[in-house]
Amino acid sequence: MILNRLIVPEGNNLVFDINHTVDGEKYQLKENETYYMKVGEKNSPYNILTTFESESAHFEVNSELSFGEYVFEIGINDGNLGVVILPAFDEKNRPLNQLLVLRRL
Repeated sequence: MILNRLIVPEGNNLVFDINHTVDGEKYQLKENETYYMKVGEKNSPYNILTTFESESAHFEVNSELSFGEYVFEIGINDGNLGVVILPAFDEKNRPLNQLLVLRRL
């Protein structure tokens, strides 16, 4: 049951926005907070391949990931433990968020 899917051609920048609301209002990052995106292997919630950070809800990063299927989680890094707001897997270890990197022809 994939809830969120990001698709990017191999070698292109990954561009997306996080729609994060709290109590019906758009969340504003506090001082020293950043959003992060952790990308991991599709079958392992603990094998993180790369992490991206953004000081806003807008991400534009060069993923440098090769062709394939990955999972991702989104969270807020507050300089300590961080808070997951969109987990990669559900309680039964099923992927929730998928990142597809398409092969270039």
